[in-house]
Amino acid sequence: MDNQDNGIPGNPDTLALPAESDRRPPQWWLALQSALFAYGLTLGAALVMMALLVLGFFVGGTGALNGMNDSAGNMGARLDGPSALLIYPFFLAAMALGGTPVLTVSAAGYADLPAPLVSLWAGALPLLLTVVSVASLWRLGRRAERSSPSASEGQRWLYSALTGLALAAVSVLLSLAFSLREDTETGAMFLTAASPGLVAGAVLLGTVASWAGRKHETGTAPHWVTRAERSLPGVRAALRLAGAHYLAYTAVAGAALAVTALVKGGVAVMFAAPLWLPTASAWAYAAGHLSAVAEQGLPAAAQLPGSVVDLPVWASAAAGALTLLLSAAASVAWFLARDRRPESLGRRAGWLTLPAVFGFAGAAVSVLGVVAAGQTLAGGSGGGQGFGTVGPAPWTFLVMAAWGLVIELGSRTMAGHVAHLVPARVAARLAGTAAK
Repeated sequence: MDNQDNGIPGNPDTLALPAESDRRPPQWWLALQSALFAYGLTLGAALVMMALLVLGFFVGGTGALNGMNDSAGNMGARLDGPSALLIYPFFLAAMALGGTPVLTVSAAGYADLPAPLVSLWAGALPLLLTVVSVASLWRLGRRAERSSPSASEGQRWLYSALTGLALAAVSVLLSLAFSLREDTETGAMFLTAASPGLVAGAVLLGTVASWAGRKHETGTAPHWVTRAERSLPGVRAALRLAGAHYLAYTAVAGAALAVTALVKGGVAVMFAAPLWLPTASAWAYAAGHLSAVAEQGLPAAAQLPGSVVDLPVWASAAAGALTLLLSAAASVAWFLARDRRPESLGRRAGWLTLPAVFGFAGAAVSVLGVVAAGQTLAGGSGGGQGFGTVGPAPWTFLVMAAWGLVIELGSRTMAGHVAHLVPARVAARLAGTAAK
């Protein structure tokens, strides 16, 4: 054959190399993979948490488990049987995504009622598992964007939404498959974590976390972040400061709560700490900053300390000292991280950044730290309905906004006199956050 470009005869023994094929997986498959892997990692963490719970009952005694079994026995179920233990990790994984376990109990003597005799539900985020889920979705979103970059922002949102929908589908299907069903001669019991909250939470978390990871991989900030920086100078550095402040406070308060749980509740409660400690630490964060843990309609939570004044004197003093100490440290950190040019410090908006960010943190604590429960009796007729919550008070965002203003004031007055005591490497790292 002849070469059509220059007319030079080609070598018939030489085969043309095939064009290099694009072996990148399709974007829809990467989106589905992100959902499946994220759910798998969340379920794996739930299995570890469940193993710790079981180990705690064996090491610390079975009194609590026997008590729960006695209550469940009236409904014909056992909470520690193989079938029951198998479903609990799926319940925890569903709750991490916003699902609410729902228990319905019916009795043969009330078969003429239009609805089950009793319907109970409870909603609470196992925050540690929620963090695992969100972090997994974020990392997998970055991986998907790296493997097959999106052509546009709309396409990035589209595949992120596909991840959220797939996460909702797999979590609901598995929650239904691993529900607890018990039928007896006197009635029936059905316990499941498949709920409207699970659908909404999985779609929301899956979409937003995946999109955030994909967007981060592009190296560009969202437009709303740029607009926020213009309105609130240094808002990204302030978000890092608020996050570090929360983690530092809850680390100390969480350690104190864990020791208290071990002394008063025993080994079984201590082994269950991954389930309850992050939420309890959020409550301590709110109460320690002069907000409150508010209980509405949940008599079982009425004995919980509502504020620092309900604690022993020594505990109230320790909480106050921790709050003041970390606020002072935050003032110094903000002094080093912020833009200290006179024209920046003189802007009115410069006073609003920390109050706005800490107020946002307070609102997040109020939402994520709430525990809710409800019931419907005899088909919802008469006074059979009930609903209650316990968690950081709704006004926590105002209290934390005031603390943000206190930290801002401290950074402009006190922090400059002690900032030289901060190690040079730490100071340089804090100063570097202002440019990011």
